[in-house]
Amino acid sequence: MEKLIITAAVTGGEYVSKETTPYVPSTVDEIVAEVVKCVEAGASIVHLHAKDPVTGEAYSGDPNPFMKEYVERIREEIDVVINLTTGGGRVGNPPEVWDKLVEARCKLGSEMMSLNMGTMNRWAEHPTGEIFLNTVSMLERWCGYMVKHGVKPEHEVYDTGMINICKQIAAKSIVPEPLHVQFVMVGRTGFLPTPRMLQYCVDLLPENWTWSVCALGRNQIPMAAIATVMGGHVRVGFEDNVFLRRGELAKSNADLVRKAVNIAKELERPIASPDETREMLGLK
Repeated sequence: MEKLIITAAVTGGEYVSKETTPYVPSTVDEIVAEVVKCVEAGASIVHLHAKDPVTGEAYSGDPNPFMKEYVERIREEIDVVINLTTGGGRVGNPPEVWDKLVEARCKLGSEMMSLNMGTMNRWAEHPTGEIFLNTVSMLERWCGYMVKHGVKPEHEVYDTGMINICKQIAAKSIVPEPLHVQFVMVGRTGFLPTPRMLQYCVDLLPENWTWSVCALGRNQIPMAAIATVMGGHVRVGFEDNVFLRRGELAKSNADLVRKAVNIAKELERPIASPDETREMLGLK
């Protein structure tokens, strides 16, 4: 079995702020320090959203200046694969502006960017409404931007229809194979976080594609353990879960990374370094 790639989603996404947990990093210095802790604990990829430095909420303006600074500062401090979100900047802006923001973000120096592979219902209130819009034409353009600028997409899939969209994008040679897919097991409006569901998802992928799992809340670590056993890769961190155990907030994303590392050690599965991750995902 190949080495385990651990992604740390350190900043929290749209639903995690200082109100959720006082430990979520929000300033540039806090985010960089948190990334360093996670890499030292065993993460080889960090996934980032732009955060309001005061509230820790998702930044509602143009997130690219923040992301540019994150990338530059992290590169100065430590070697890690940086994965930026394609989200951010949607509030109050029409889709044509989203296009420009995503294309500009592809030039900020990250090696990967996450991309939600279809339109979906939101399970919580959001300023942009109940529908999270990701049309096929948008996805094809954004994948094209990434490939043009040497960024590997991380294809986030929430249901089986999105797996089919990934296959269509590969068949049209918009993104070179093998693709890297992340199963987002949110439960409410997508995949249920169960071993049976994960096995079903994996069976739908071409054998040479790589895959990872993220799950919300109390399901994060159990699904990470199952993915580790099955030969996949894992994502942990505050974007998906802020608790170390029931009733106890994690004080750092690195606490959750160490949990994933300990599971892998018990299963005698080695942890991939950033350079090994680049080799495994074809980033070099």
